[in-house]
Amino acid sequence: MVGFAETTVLDVSALFGGGDPALDRAIADVLERERSFAAIGFPNADGLDCRLSELLRFFAMRHEDKLSCATCRFRPANANIYRGFYPLSEAADWSHNEIFDMGPEPTMTVPDVPGAESFREENVWPAVEPVAGWRDAMLELFALKRVIGVAVLAAAARGLGLDEETFVAPARGRNGTLRLLHYAPFPAGFELRNEDSVAPGLFADGRQQIGSAHIDTGLVSVLWQDQSAGLQMRGADEVWREVPWRSNLLSIHLGDLVQALSGNRLKGTMHRVLGDGGDRCSAGLFVEPDFETQVVAPSDPAPVSYARHLVNEFPGRFEAPLES
Repeated sequence: MVGFAETTVLDVSALFGGGDPALDRAIADVLERERSFAAIGFPNADGLDCRLSELLRFFAMRHEDKLSCATCRFRPANANIYRGFYPLSEAADWSHNEIFDMGPEPTMTVPDVPGAESFREENVWPAVEPVAGWRDAMLELFALKRVIGVAVLAAAARGLGLDEETFVAPARGRNGTLRLLHYAPFPAGFELRNEDSVAPGLFADGRQQIGSAHIDTGLVSVLWQDQSAGLQMRGADEVWREVPWRSNLLSIHLGDLVQALSGNRLKGTMHRVLGDGGDRCSAGLFVEPDFETQVVAPSDPAPVSYARHLVNEFPGRFEAPLES
């Protein structure tokens, strides 16, 4: 893309075939320097684009069918607060997209943290599958991407000379979020809500920012994007790098919780999305600690449960809206 370097691409096949100290060092180096990389050679990579295209047919369903699994903020008759469908917002927001979220099955247990009750809820699936076997394929993708994310964390620990088990322990459970996203063209007058929004036409290639820059809450994120591309990562050098589109490629970046685990050698990856005004789809798996796991966030050195961390970061996000 005009004006942007590309993120480094690494073949990670050795992580799943006996290991390679040179690859461990390469992963550690690129995560220290660029805070992200793009991966090829992972298990079941062949045909990934086709499988994701089938899963993303969810967004082509009738709106009413999608609303069958919407959270209660968008369909008050539904009980789900946390998992399920989030429609496009008509108001200014951090991004203009619709989302489907799911987590592990069976559902996770949680500590007694006010506001965290919704973490116990089961996945909510559409009443009509977009394609036959859609639910099973979603669960398979969740499992695959989680394996990849944990393998990358373990390699980074080895490459940095850290104790692997201590570093990877928070990721050894079952928790995570698989998110399908559809970015739609901005309606007239729509503006991103966050302060980092960029005016249309500012970039040399004519694109505009369609997703506000942010750092994920969690350990590591494993993302796929369609041919529209647009995903960008900011490295330790403050340089924005473009994740290239390439067949059967995944992008890897870091969540906020790796900072304390790595003794500040790794930090969460600031990332954003640029677009040309057309439709764009992506799918991300966010590897998270189990909710009881003690974590240390960059904003507070005091250890808390991951459930408490989420509630602190997003007050009110995981509670049912009050009736007006």
